[in-house]
Amino acid sequence: MSSLKYLSLLLFALTLAGCGMTSQQIVKTQSFGTATSNVGTFAESEFVNIRNGIIEMSKENLIINHQVDSRGLTFDRPTSAESAAVRVAAAKAIKLYGELLVKLATEDRSDGLKKVTNALIDNTSVALDQNFSDEKKDAITQIVASIGSLWVDKKKADAAKLIIPTYAPAVEKLADLLIVDFSLDSNGYLKGYWNEAKILRLSSIELVDAGKKYTLFERDRAVQAFVLAERNIHYAENIDKKAKESLQALKKANAELVSVIRSDNYSSNDIKIYAKKIQEFMNLYEVISN
Repeated sequence: MSSLKYLSLLLFALTLAGCGMTSQQIVKTQSFGTATSNVGTFAESEFVNIRNGIIEMSKENLIINHQVDSRGLTFDRPTSAESAAVRVAAAKAIKLYGELLVKLATEDRSDGLKKVTNALIDNTSVALDQNFSDEKKDAITQIVASIGSLWVDKKKADAAKLIIPTYAPAVEKLADLLIVDFSLDSNGYLKGYWNEAKILRLSSIELVDAGKKYTLFERDRAVQAFVLAERNIHYAENIDKKAKESLQALKKANAELVSVIRSDNYSSNDIKIYAKKIQEFMNLYEVISN
């Protein structure tokens, strides 16, 4: 049975008695949720940026490389709109899961929880290609709605204690999908971006190093293409290193959070390390993306 199908059992489980979360569980849930939301936000925007970057570099290469023509040219390879949409769904699912955990650990209203939960289910279903019936979706929505009634904190704690271990396998799969696309070791989106930058660099070097063979206008265009290619190559290499580290840390922290929720006596620094890596990554991303 898939991790999503397990969520349908939560409505029944939440009718059972339970205890609230301890201070350690709350702090670690908040820390993990905030960092995970940041990962999803980065990935969501970056999938679109990578696709747009590939299209831009393909256009520049077509302009300066006289050996390239329109025959067989695919501007957005390998990042079609359809495949990009699935990847954006995976990123949104990661982001929404982080937001949901933060809300469960801090908020006292159910309005935002319902909206986030519905979006989380929809995007996870798209990203992992798993059908999720309206009946199961309604069951989870009712759980979230019930949090807004009596003994709010206890119900939210019960929800967190059930959702975190239940959704953990989906987080693992989503992280693996992102690792493929943000690694130069795999044939994913970042590798396609890096390859296109390498192609553009070679095309521009031929014109830049040709001396007076080309006009000043042609040379100027080639220099712009060269600078664009160089910047994008370094950008991809920086993302490759930090994204892989961050996503591997996400997987370790995901496992730790499950253990902490199940046993408050569990001790590990994986979530602390993960939160630190994500903050470092977000700082670097802010620098290299501007």
